[in-house]
Order: sequence, then C-alpha cells, then structure tokens
Amino acid sequence: MSFIKYLKERWLTYIFILLAFGFALVVYKLDTSFNITESNANYIAGGWLILFVLFVAIDYGILCTRVNKFKKYYSLNASSQDIDEFSYPVDREYAKELHDIAEKYEKFKADVNTRFSEQLEFITKWIHDVKVPISAIRLILESREQDIPSSLYQGIDTELFSVEESVQRVFYELKSNHLHDDYKIQRVSTKKLISQTLKTYSNFFSYKKLNISILGPSYDVLTDEKWSGYILSQIISNAVKYTPNNGDIIISTDKVENEVTISIQNTGKGISKRDIDQVFNKGYTSSEDRSGMKATGYGLYLSKKLSDKLGHRLTVESKYGEYAVFRLTFIENQTIHNRLSPKE
Repeated sequence: MSFIKYLKERWLTYIFILLAFGFALVVYKLDTSFNITESNANYIAGGWLILFVLFVAIDYGILCTRVNKFKKYYSLNASSQDIDEFSYPVDREYAKELHDIAEKYEKFKADVNTRFSEQLEFITKWIHDVKVPISAIRLILESREQDIPSSLYQGIDTELFSVEESVQRVFYELKSNHLHDDYKIQRVSTKKLISQTLKTYSNFFSYKKLNISILGPSYDVLTDEKWSGYILSQIISNAVKYTPNNGDIIISTDKVENEVTISIQNTGKGISKRDIDQVFNKGYTSSEDRSGMKATGYGLYLSKKLSDKLGHRLTVESKYGEYAVFRLTFIENQTIHNRLSPKE
C-alpha cells in the first residue's frame, strides 16, 4: 500500500488529531492565566510531534501488514480455517465474506462449465450427425451430375458447400474457446497446408474460371496443422468470393529471418480504405457485390482470433480497384506451445 493510499484511508483520524492539537494551541494562547514556560511548551510540542510521527509510522506499518496478509489469503484461496489467523475482527469479517464469495464463485463456475460441456457435447454430436446427410446429398449430386444441367449442379453444389462451411464454422468457434486443450504444435510444410486447402475449393476455381498461381519454395513451420489449415481455408474462401470470373489468385510463400509468410492475393475490387480496418471484426461484411458463395462476416474474424491464439500474425493489405492480399505469418519460437511452456 502506498503512503498516499494510507492517508486516504486514515484521513478522518488525522483530521481529528490535528483539530485536537489546534484546540490545545488555542487554549494555550487565549488563557493568560495558564502558567507554563515557553521552553516547557516547546518540549511538550516537540514530544507531541515525535509521538505523532511514531504513531503514523507504526499505524502505517500495521495497516500494510494487514493488507499484505489479506492479499496473501486471497491469492492462496485459503480455507475458512485460516480466517482465525487474522488478529483484527474487521479483517476476520472481510476474510469470511471473501471466502463465502469465493465458494459461491467456484460453485457457479463449476455449474457453468458443466452446462457448457453438456452443450458442447450436444452440438458436437449434432455436427457429426448433420455431416452424414450432407455427405449423402453430395454423393447423390455427384452421381447424377450428367443428368443435371451444369448451372443447376453448380448452384446446388455452391449452396451445399455453404452449409458445410457453416457447420464447420460452428465447430471451430466452439473449439476455439478451448484451444489450449486441443492443439498439437509440430513442423508442417507450407506446401502441404496450401495443397490441402486448395483441394477443398477446386470446384469453385473451375466454376469461376479462376487462375491459380503458387509461387515460392516450401518451408517447414511450427504450427497446428488442423487450425492453420482452417485459417487458410477461410482466407482462400474470402478470395474466391471476391475474385471476379476469370480473375487471378496468387499464393506465394517467402521467408525473412525467422518469419515465414503465406500471402494470398486476389484480383478484383479489393477493400476500400474505410473498410480495411474492419475486415477482422465479428459480423463485418462489405457492401460490395458478391458472386458465388455468400458471406457471413464471421470467417475472417475467426481466422484472426485463431491466428492470435496460435501465436501467428494475420494481416491484410489492399489497393482498391486492383487487389487484396492477406498474409499469414508464422514466427519461429512464437507459438501457443512456446508461450505456455517457455522453458521447454
């Protein structure tokens, strides 16, 4: 506790003491019959001053000790048996109240965690259940591809993929809140991350006649393959949505010192200056027209959230009317694993 805070705590006491000193001084000055030598008066005043200083020092030390003891009790989450160790009745009352609040909080937290676990289990089961009919519909669609007009096939495939993306997004959002319990940091090649992601969107490259260019060598990066793959999928999904027919998507990989960056650039209208600072906000969607898959304003938000948690860096750059480029940067020795286990 600082001395300023101590004075704010004890201001009433010291006002009373100063008023008492002032009253004694007034009586001494006004009562002419009060017989005391000036030297004795100085001794008395000096003695009072010394006692006052000692009182302040001792009282300040005691209060600091009480505060530190209370902080220690709070930080250790002590039991009710430790309450009796407090010497002052007020401290015991505060400790008892704190203990009761802590017990209620722990019970509330346990109840919330239980309910969340039940909900997570239910939604996870629902996600796995709904994947079965989605897969069945896709198989039926692919088996009847020759019997369905190409425009109708493309429309059904696009909407079906949107459903798959939405289901997947729910799953990753739920799991992202407990990322520390579900990650595996290992070395993964950027080529593998990119190629696995591109397979998912191969149909849409064909539908929109997009030109895909992959530049730069492959590097091994420290990351979680599943989570990083999802981040890349959301960036590529965004690029597909905003790239016009016959447009270009350029995926390049480069390394500078201990940083490896995967850049995904697409041609098109790009992002305006007033919008570029908002692209990672939850629920944000541009007012620009879209073609193909529908935008929800959630994919890039979740990508940014996950990249931050993993210890990676996700940034965006754009020149309006020409291009937009998203960069996912992997920083050596700066992952969730290193932050949780700095000595390992």
